[in-house]
Amino acid sequence: MGKGLDVDVLRTFQAVARLGRFKAAADYVHRSPSAVTTQIQRLEEKVGRQLFLRSNQAVELTPAGRQLLGEATRFLMAHDRLLATLSLQQMTGRVRLGVPDGYAADLMSDFLPVFVVSHPQLELEVVARSSAELIDLFARQHLDLTLAVSGEELAQGERLCSTRPRWVAAPGFTHDPNRPLPLALQLKGCPYREVALAALKARGISYRILLESANWHAVLACMKSGLAVGIVEELDASDASLGLAVGLNLPALPEHQVYLLTDSSHHAALHLHGLLRSTMQQAG
Repeated sequence: MGKGLDVDVLRTFQAVARLGRFKAAADYVHRSPSAVTTQIQRLEEKVGRQLFLRSNQAVELTPAGRQLLGEATRFLMAHDRLLATLSLQQMTGRVRLGVPDGYAADLMSDFLPVFVVSHPQLELEVVARSSAELIDLFARQHLDLTLAVSGEELAQGERLCSTRPRWVAAPGFTHDPNRPLPLALQLKGCPYREVALAALKARGISYRILLESANWHAVLACMKSGLAVGIVEELDASDASLGLAVGLNLPALPEHQVYLLTDSSHHAALHLHGLLRSTMQQAG
């Protein structure tokens, strides 16, 4: 491969992969579209493999591109973290954080107040949405970093921990097997929704969605009321209002991964990345 890879070229490659368009990536790295195209072509020549499938609408990573993206992201994260460590720059400005709905309450009550007090000149903005929405917002540069849960590998994200969704219901919940199973689910974009529905269909279990909402607390309240079965990652041992939905012969749901996607060139986002990573891994 000759000489080592240029950091700026890797950053351009990461931008194209994140934004899905050469023009958008060119704006992001402050280069002309032709310069970005040339950088990617030279990078492909250097690694000896095609990294993107190109079309008139967008570009898509090849398997080789996904592999390089993961390695490049880890390298750039380490590179930018070292620069941030050597810099005496004060933590100021704005950082936009995305958090999945189910994680928002714990982070807002425990972690984020401490972070805000420790960085009084930093303007923090938090968005709580479904993981699919957060990944899209990050790709469109509306977030500087985001937690996201996914059943698929996110090459540009750092995997923090694994989690397994479980069927739960209120104590004493009963269901007539001759009738559709009532469900309380979040809207499309929740990483567990489609997986759960597909698993029920594969098992031949009929169901009906009694409640669907973007509001996690509304979904939780519906489950606790005994009206429907739902899905959670972990049960609160101190809360007896929900338990595993045993006796319903429901299919086991696959393990998912918690990722942290970060714009490593953003100094404050990179700092928050390190703190969030430590918090999530200690909790896991």
